[in-house]
Amino acid sequence: MSLLIDVVNIIFATKSGHLTDKSKVKISLDKSYNRQILPSKQEENIDTIWKKRLHENPTLFNGTKFRLQSAQYNESDMNLHLNMGVTCYKDFLGTNWSPDALSLQSLGLERHDDSQAYLSDALGVGALLRTADDKMIILKRSDQCGEDQGKWDRPGGHAEPKEVYGDIPMEMIELNPSSSEAVVKELFSSIIGEVVDEVNIPAQYLDEPKIIGLFRNTLNTGKPNMEFIVGCSLDSKEVIKMYHEGVQKESFESTNIRAISMEDVLTIQQDDPETWESFAPGARGVIILYKMYHHRFTLGNK
Repeated sequence: MSLLIDVVNIIFATKSGHLTDKSKVKISLDKSYNRQILPSKQEENIDTIWKKRLHENPTLFNGTKFRLQSAQYNESDMNLHLNMGVTCYKDFLGTNWSPDALSLQSLGLERHDDSQAYLSDALGVGALLRTADDKMIILKRSDQCGEDQGKWDRPGGHAEPKEVYGDIPMEMIELNPSSSEAVVKELFSSIIGEVVDEVNIPAQYLDEPKIIGLFRNTLNTGKPNMEFIVGCSLDSKEVIKMYHEGVQKESFESTNIRAISMEDVLTIQQDDPETWESFAPGARGVIILYKMYHHRFTLGNK
């Protein structure tokens, strides 16, 4: 499945109105799913871009990330199958966010029949955080973020290979089937960690995450994102109050918070295009996936 809507390319949307839990996710890990190494001058340019970005924003830091090579939904076993390798944030900024990213895609098609072959494609995670009074929480990204500064976005970030393999260099990570269950667990636990660290909601108030879909962001050359619905037992006023206490680990990543009714979420793209344009691709992607889910869920209950 591949469906281009707005600035996102949907590669998986939850089927028949049913969300996907961790028992339905199967991961194949292999170094062949890492990005291909570029010709020497273009590979060196990744370091050049990284040094420039660090000079502009010293709060950035490198770290290992998981790379999504491909995703398939198997109708027979109703499982979501992911082929994954590893990458790092430096490579993400130096490939997906490179000024020459389109050339890298062309080279990938030419040499590997894959436009993403040379791109980092670090797998992001994001959450439609749904409060007890049926509202979606969004945050305004600060200038200290590496991308989408000043945009309104859902809580999100990345699953971390160091939580599975330890804090070791990317080149030392041994990808093998024995760690696949731990990687699935990290994908689901990472989004809870992002909500706790960005919004300041203790984990005990959050429901078990469930996948609503996957998309690629066309504005940064196809970066993949796994999106979840995470229910919260607090209402929006309580969440906003906790956020403004400002003790969360990643409070520097945002400057403000808003709550939007789920009813308005369904129509905001059409009814309020100015607000829609102020949303980061991550927020747009999870809203589009939610609309698809809501439509299927409604049809399934008629």
